Amino acid sequence: MGKSIYDQFEHAAKAYPDSLAARFENKAWTFAELDREIDLAARRLLALGIKEGEVVAVAMPNCPEALFLFYAINKIGAISYNIHPLTPASLMKKHMEKSGSRLLICLANACYEHRLALPDEVKVVSVNPYVKVNPLKAFVLYRISKRTHGIVSYLGIKPVKESKCVHPDPNEDAVYLNTGGTNGEPKIVRLSSHSINNLALKGYALFGGKIDGIHMLTAIPLFHGFGLAMGIHTPLSWGASTVLVLKFNTKEAIRFIRKGQATVIIGVPALYNALLSRDRFYGKWLRKQIVAFIGGDSVPQSLLDQWNTAMSRFGSSARLFEGYGLTETVNVTNVNTYGREKRGTIGRPLPGIRQIIVDPESGNPLPLGTSGEICIGGDCLMNGYLNDPELTAKSFLAFDGRKYFRTRDYGYIDEDGYLTFRQRLRRVVKINGETVCPSDVEDVALGLFDVYEAYCFPIEDKRKGHVLCLALVEREGPKGKRKKEEVEEEVLLSIKKNLPPNHYPAKIVFLDSLPRTPVGKIDAAEFAKIEKNLDI
Repeated sequence: MGKSIYDQFEHAAKAYPDSLAARFENKAWTFAELDREIDLAARRLLALGIKEGEVVAVAMPNCPEALFLFYAINKIGAISYNIHPLTPASLMKKHMEKSGSRLLICLANACYEHRLALPDEVKVVSVNPYVKVNPLKAFVLYRISKRTHGIVSYLGIKPVKESKCVHPDPNEDAVYLNTGGTNGEPKIVRLSSHSINNLALKGYALFGGKIDGIHMLTAIPLFHGFGLAMGIHTPLSWGASTVLVLKFNTKEAIRFIRKGQATVIIGVPALYNALLSRDRFYGKWLRKQIVAFIGGDSVPQSLLDQWNTAMSRFGSSARLFEGYGLTETVNVTNVNTYGREKRGTIGRPLPGIRQIIVDPESGNPLPLGTSGEICIGGDCLMNGYLNDPELTAKSFLAFDGRKYFRTRDYGYIDEDGYLTFRQRLRRVVKINGETVCPSDVEDVALGLFDVYEAYCFPIEDKRKGHVLCLALVEREGPKGKRKKEEVEEEVLLSIKKNLPPNHYPAKIVFLDSLPRTPVGKIDAAEFAKIEKNLDI
């Protein structure tokens, strides 16, 4: 294992210099070419005065420069702070202040607002990712980008003559990522080279297939740990390749799949639903698929079955497996895979990772088969939350002399070591004194053909404590959509047959689509607004 993240990439680059490493739109880079771009990016950072241990904020989607900079920042011993590119200027200012970063690199069309909000001592660097890739798109982005004094063009930075690879302590901070921002101000998670490298080394065993046939479709963004560690660093640590997608587009993704340029996929449920809904997705090209992984949100068994049925229908042995993890644990700790799969679970822990279930109130361990808070230990843990020692201390517990992260997720471990995720603890509710998981209601609804998406959420009730509301998105069948009344009646009947009485929803609402965050997760804040308008 490399001491730094860049060390691990460099080892693969030297072993596979002529192999395909990355693809963006119609342009591709070999490992040798990618390494040269990383070195050029490192020399540009040095020209800007960035030193070892400094924080470089990068607010960009999955584009070539985001990839170059991720490794370049690590190569010179700085810390890469990957931030959502649509972050408002006022919040970006808070991120920069909290992290102590004096350099922000972002898309050209976002620079103007950030430049106005940030103090003069903070450098703002503008990137147009389509330059040298797609001249028309480059011109369009250039025209819509407001220009003002104090913005530096990335391509205009004159690099220093050479860069030296720094080898800091692999256990020290290497990457900062935001987490927990859906319902409040995000926390900044501190990750080390050691933890990220460990996941990448375990990741290839999950794929199967020959290295040169693995082309990872990376639609999950680099500011998300799943996209950064599994979508980018895992394939590039082994000589496989990654396909960068600036913003997930179903048509573009299917084009990559049909050409055999995307043979491994990672994504959230919304991505797989989108692919399965298009006729052009289906065909003999699916035989080239190797494997797919899903996580980041509640995953209905019906979606896994639908994907796997499509693969079998067209002669592919590829399967869709559900995994589990958090930013604080470098995003993948448990996963089902070939030969280690149990239906209805999210898999066994990866090598080197430990799991226990504890009582959420006391923190005491619970026996196998008993639901409680999931706690994770091993070589995957974050270093802590930036500038928040109190929250960091509360987030860990010790058991048998070893450290565990308290996930605030609800589930249980069976006798074979498989983990079943039931619910985020913040979504577990009490109804008439009974613990109820809204996701159980979603699973039943999603088992019906006419339900495309479902989200169940609690609403406070004076008599029962809470009642449930179920939001549904209808599926378009061969003859169009059925009447909402008929779908509602079928859903309620199925819930009544399969779940205890307290799971019965007090209200069902139909939406055109479920509100989601930019990474595809359910947007709880938007559902809070919907809740205010409900008459129950």
